[in-house]
Amino acid sequence: MAGGGRREEIDAKIALWERELERLRVVLANAPEALSAKHHPTFVEVYRRKEVAKSRWEAIRGVYRPEAEGVRRCEDALAGMEAAWPQAHAMLTEVLPVRAA
Repeated sequence: MAGGGRREEIDAKIALWERELERLRVVLANAPEALSAKHHPTFVEVYRRKEVAKSRWEAIRGVYRPEAEGVRRCEDALAGMEAAWPQAHAMLTEVLPVRAA
């Protein structure tokens, strides 16, 4: 799973998710209370998925031959985060104009 540049790709993807979710967290914290409350459950779920994906990746990242079950769980978590990621962008586009105003 981590061969052929895949390790760097996954590391970069997780780093991007972390940067953007931190940005979103700060924006939501400074948004009007109603808007922050509206997005809180979705933000928490996307953040949770990122943490699961990162943890499962860290568990197999440096292992020469990780167990198939660990690889499968990691791939499932990464796919779940990929599926949830558009929600984070939707929140950012909704909240950023409010912050700039």
